[in-house]
Amino acid sequence: MSADSTHSTVTPAQRRRLLKIMRDFHVRAFGEELARINFLPEKQRKQAVAEMIDHARRKGVKLTRPALGVTP
Repeated sequence: MSADSTHSTVTPAQRRRLLKIMRDFHVRAFGEELARINFLPEKQRKQAVAEMIDHARRKGVKLTRPALGVTP
């Protein structure tokens, strides 16, 4: 038995379906905006989060206190 026959491959259609399922889950769990950010490349994702933090600070949000209702 060759190594190729022991591994299953994912077709492009299956990959699209899995990505849609993952995106739908992220939308339900985090909302549209954070779901969009979750699927960005890492560098762009970090930049978007930094921009959100900067925006919050400009609006007077104090980030020194721990968030309530968030498990560590």
